[in-house]
Amino acid sequence: MEPTMERLHIAETSSEKEPKSLLDDPEADITFCSADGDLFHLKRKYLEANTGAFPGSEFDTRGEVTHLTETSGILLLLFQFVSPKRDPEVDGLDIEILVGLAEAAEKYEVFHAMSLCRLQMKTMVAKYPFKILQHASRHDYPNLIQEAVSYLVRLPTADVAEHLPSGYIIPWIRYRAIWDSFFEDAVKKLMELRLSNPAYGQRNVFFTASLQPQICHFCLVSAIKAIQELKQLTDVKELKDSLSKSRPALIGCLSASCQYSNAITNACTEIKSNIEQTPNFAVFRACSDVSRQMRRCLSLLFMATHFLMATHHMVEESREICDLL
Repeated sequence: MEPTMERLHIAETSSEKEPKSLLDDPEADITFCSADGDLFHLKRKYLEANTGAFPGSEFDTRGEVTHLTETSGILLLLFQFVSPKRDPEVDGLDIEILVGLAEAAEKYEVFHAMSLCRLQMKTMVAKYPFKILQHASRHDYPNLIQEAVSYLVRLPTADVAEHLPSGYIIPWIRYRAIWDSFFEDAVKKLMELRLSNPAYGQRNVFFTASLQPQICHFCLVSAIKAIQELKQLTDVKELKDSLSKSRPALIGCLSASCQYSNAITNACTEIKSNIEQTPNFAVFRACSDVSRQMRRCLSLLFMATHFLMATHHMVEESREICDLL
């Protein structure tokens, strides 16, 4: 038996979600509806006092419900920062909920919620650097960006760039290239060392050891391999710890005049020093902005010069015509 139109209408109506009020102020004069259909009845004066984007008293909704794009869970947390009551706890929130709350706070300019979310993100950045970097770069928080960057700088450039806004990609490539150059310079200096002869039958060992720094072929290959392995480490803390380790002479060394230990130790010390002296990522971002502004200024200057030259040419032609007349 085929269902009648009346039965179909009853089935559809029963399957629809009944809206429920999650916040219901008895003196409410504005109503919001979440993306999943729940209602929030609030007092407009609290929104006006504690946010920068929600409608104030001068905005008349004429009793209509204002629909928002956030879910009820996010809005329930957000509106608790607006009402005159204790703030909700954010330290136990799942990262997805925390980021969702932070994005909503930024969107509606709930400033107290913005601050608390950033503080909580700092405690979670080691576990969720990508998600926090996305939020921080989207809203331009340099300190939080740097916190996340310190956990991501040794990852492949493309893996990080795909999480960044377009304006951050070129600065990130330059920042990452600076770090890579430290290892490349170390390898270059090792390659410049003089290769020492094998120790078999060698005389005057102490004399040759005092000459220009030398390294045997076996130790040179081992030193370059060690630098490349350090370069592949993705954890910055592990990298710094590895750079500080002692590097004794190798068992397979082929020459008594080989200075492997000094060479690799000096290379690691220099890499670590360069890392510690590297400016924050925000500096690379700022330099990129300045470069972009300079290019715009040069472009405007070129256009102005072209316009003046064309105007001058027109004036000269006008003078020639006047002389002929």
